[in-house]
Amino acid sequence: MTEVPDQKLLWFNFLKIFTRALVQINLYKPDHPQVRQALIEGEALLVQIADSLNGGDFSITLDNDKLLINSTPLLASDKLPNSLKNLFTKFRIQTITFAKGVSGDDLLALCQVQAFKGDAKDFLKERGVEKISLNESVYAKVDGAQPQAAMAPAEQAQQAGAPAAQGPAEKVADKISGLALETALSAVVSRATPDAAEQRRILEILAAKFKAEIEASVNKALEGIRGEKKKVENDMVRAESVMTSMADGVVVVDRNGNILMMNPQAEAISGRPLAELSGKKIMDLSQLESQVVSLAKEIRSDSKTDISKELEKGGSPELAETVKKATAIIQNEEGKIVGTVSIPTDAAKLKQVEQMQQEFIANMTHELRSPLTSIKAALELMSRDASGPGDPSRGILNTAIRNTERLNSIITDILDFSKLQSGKLVFHPENTSAVETAKEAAEAMRAWTTSKGVSLTVRAEPGVPFIYADRRRMVQVLINLISNSIKFTPQGGSIEVSADAGKDALDGFVFFSVRDTGCGINKEDQGKIFEKFVQVAAGEKVGGTGLGLAITKAMVVMQGGRITLDSEPGRGSTFRVSMPVYRGQAEQPVFEQVPEETPGEKSWWQKILGR
Repeated sequence: MTEVPDQKLLWFNFLKIFTRALVQINLYKPDHPQVRQALIEGEALLVQIADSLNGGDFSITLDNDKLLINSTPLLASDKLPNSLKNLFTKFRIQTITFAKGVSGDDLLALCQVQAFKGDAKDFLKERGVEKISLNESVYAKVDGAQPQAAMAPAEQAQQAGAPAAQGPAEKVADKISGLALETALSAVVSRATPDAAEQRRILEILAAKFKAEIEASVNKALEGIRGEKKKVENDMVRAESVMTSMADGVVVVDRNGNILMMNPQAEAISGRPLAELSGKKIMDLSQLESQVVSLAKEIRSDSKTDISKELEKGGSPELAETVKKATAIIQNEEGKIVGTVSIPTDAAKLKQVEQMQQEFIANMTHELRSPLTSIKAALELMSRDASGPGDPSRGILNTAIRNTERLNSIITDILDFSKLQSGKLVFHPENTSAVETAKEAAEAMRAWTTSKGVSLTVRAEPGVPFIYADRRRMVQVLINLISNSIKFTPQGGSIEVSADAGKDALDGFVFFSVRDTGCGINKEDQGKIFEKFVQVAAGEKVGGTGLGLAITKAMVVMQGGRITLDSEPGRGSTFRVSMPVYRGQAEQPVFEQVPEETPGEKSWWQKILGR
């Protein structure tokens, strides 16, 4: 195969988009803007890849310690995101093949298969996916080395200790008595003919006959119990159908009751994301707000003993009683569950009220912005018409203008926070100049620093590469950091904004720094500085919403960057933001992965969303 110059970059970009879609389908609904955007980008990349391969298939293979694209080694397996590796290992997939013409809906079905409990091939087939095929690794190995299916029978016999050909005086029975069935057959067949091809054909015929005999014997043995088995299965299907029709949420646990998977509806009910609850006991849900959990005492599958009818219950007794009184079970004449009848509980009504509250806040802030803009414009016109600097009305007007700017900043924070909560904060990354971004943010804040008597400088080293980010959002990130520094820097202090290229192992990133000579932040307060509604500096609280730094960190992390803080009381603070270099200039794209959780510690998105 002749590679075009950018072919590997196309492969890397598709793996990145596909990984992002696998993660987001566990966080959001399929029609969420970020999920749909990832699917659209993935479909477009597959079209480019198909063109680069002249319409040929595009296959991704996980072979032991490496990932191969169309049999070409690309990455070591330990460099892959967990979400991508789990898709291969959970369903024992060796190769995923994309034929020309794969659609975004096909990719969506492939992402959704990770939550399926059955066979992945059946899942894709039920959804009419024909352009994506899954191949499993099915060959066995002899002595942990060469695949047995790839060896001649005579070689297999030699690997197992049996000779390829024996003299007439030697007894075959003595040689094969301790061998496995397939190896023993290979040893016997090798005596019948020395031709390797004929040996393989004989073994295939014998294997087919053996399989047919076994199937006939098993079917005959099972014939007497199939009726009872079908009756039990029907009862289980009926009960499961009734229960699943009552709820949209699904939680998957292992045999010990540890959470493996949750769909978005179950996350909404629990109030916490899968990334936080994964691996924890399902009964831990009862420690959250107002939840009720009812779980069978024994959840392991066991066909040899009777299971206990006891249940484990968790949650508020009052709420459990409310749920119990709100639901009635419908049984048939044989006592089998065939349905339920329910009324809404107080907890369900509370969720509806919270949703209405969020929608009201978002609409209210939108409605406030328009009249506020008009008021500010009128005040600025009146200020220009004032008689002179000594006019008392001019000072009053300037104070009013500053207050309208402060109110507009509060409304902007609330709007951005509302978009974060609803998952509607969408980014449009592009090839962006890091230096121009830093200069634009500094110029936007220069009037404020001048009025407060604080010096503001911009420094950039020569040759800083472009970054891959949403320019407007990155300017907002730096403005938020500069604004924070202005608040806590006294008159006569200084603020420096800089942009530098990463060195050595960090050469794939550009680092922005906002350094001030303000009051600094205590060590014990630095861990919560990025939480919502928090404003703390050297133990002193100041005015504002307390949302600026929380929103800033969310915007940085959601674009593949990081933000850190270095501060000491009395010595000022330094915020550093790292953003990825533009992908077209990098040797390898950087995979975006969901950060791993630390037990007992909330992650940034949980703190921002109040979970």
